[in-house]
Amino acid sequence: MIPIQAPLPLSVLPIVIVLGLIFGSFITALTYRLPRGIGIAKGRSACPSCGATLTPKDLVPVFSWVMHGGKCGHCGARVSWRYPATELLMVLFFSVAALTVEDPIRLVTILAATPVMMALAIIDLEHRRLPNSLLAVLAALFIALRAAGDGDYITAATACILVFVSALALDAAGRRLIRQGLSMGDAKLMAAAALALPPVPLLTALGLAGAVGAGVALLPWMQNHRRGSHFAFGPVLLLAFWCAIITL
Repeated sequence: MIPIQAPLPLSVLPIVIVLGLIFGSFITALTYRLPRGIGIAKGRSACPSCGATLTPKDLVPVFSWVMHGGKCGHCGARVSWRYPATELLMVLFFSVAALTVEDPIRLVTILAATPVMMALAIIDLEHRRLPNSLLAVLAALFIALRAAGDGDYITAATACILVFVSALALDAAGRRLIRQGLSMGDAKLMAAAALALPPVPLLTALGLAGAVGAGVALLPWMQNHRRGSHFAFGPVLLLAFWCAIITL
């Protein structure tokens, strides 16, 4: 079982929840703008349907979506449920991390990495790609996690190279045997995780993610409805790695 011991007083948990909502709201904007080549700091948020600039009352995490009935407050266009879902998931991940990770330095680093991992998962689900810019940020945060852990950079670098080469080999084998392979982004993500995780947790996370991914890829409905498209393996990997880093 995961030890539920808060490194901070429980009275601080509401602050963690608010931070989760704020970062969740930021991720909703980032995952819309980044794949479309729109700078995250370029202009104020606007409705993609009518172009109206969103006011502060339109941008309150979860609350604004509920109050407007899941619609734009200006034109009435439907607003995807994935926006409040992202915000609530971020609250969940932040809260679990705060109640699980005992070392304050590791906790702060994990809280910084969690929004990046969430953004990568959403973009991979919606666009079937993992942006290099976010992978680079995640790799840097994973190195910081290693520094807060055993600090074994030689093992980390060796594992990073071995995992990347192995991922490329798995990609070639998968495309030949089941017509489903790993993307280059998946390979880079696995290599980045090797920077943070010691060998046993890394292999465990990769094994669990691989079993889930292979099972889903082999399902008949996946073969029928996604033939010729890339299976979004990134979210499965990211969830496995996130669970691994909070339980180290």
